[in-house]
Amino acid sequence: MQRKMNAIVGLATVLAMMTGAFAVGAVDFSAAEKARLAAGKTVRQPLSQSGRDGFYAGTGYAVIDAPVEVVWRAIQDWGSYHRVYPKTVEVREVGRKGDRSLVRMQLGHEMISLVYHVDITADESRRVLSFDLVRNKPHDIEEARGYWRLFQQKDGRTLAAYVVASRVPMGVVNLLSASMAEKIERNLLDTPGNLKKWIEGPQGNRYRDAVASR
Repeated sequence: MQRKMNAIVGLATVLAMMTGAFAVGAVDFSAAEKARLAAGKTVRQPLSQSGRDGFYAGTGYAVIDAPVEVVWRAIQDWGSYHRVYPKTVEVREVGRKGDRSLVRMQLGHEMISLVYHVDITADESRRVLSFDLVRNKPHDIEEARGYWRLFQQKDGRTLAAYVVASRVPMGVVNLLSASMAEKIERNLLDTPGNLKKWIEGPQGNRYRDAVASR
């Protein structure tokens, strides 16, 4: 029962973050976090309940050297998600209607393989890409929800915020080594940093070219 309550509290916190007002000026970075962002590093802000009983949640931030239009296009390139999301081996869109996509994701590990589906909604006016686990489709994890939100900076770069809450069955967690289980949260919240490397590398030219040709 306590495990279930911890998960509910954690998910409620994330939902409050998702539905509440969120503006770039409202992000309360410490001096150390500002220094990390300025140095091109990722800032991780895990929830207090994260890391307990298969529950992982929090927010990751990174400043990407690209305009918001370029980053917006990149986070909707499902075929490249395996380059951005840790331990992800395949991502493909299996359905689409308007600004909503049904996306199948597969995580790979030496011992296990997990498949799940998420409903992704794009709100271009707010630069928000939200996702939620689809429970009537195959899913080997218990929870996956959150969003990307992008903020254009005065210098032409983009602050990318990634808010996420996920819950992995304890049967799966127990198969992992202690060191691997500890890495799950860090890897999850490092996702904006992975996106930064992807866009700022030569692969990012495809998004810049696509925006320029519009």
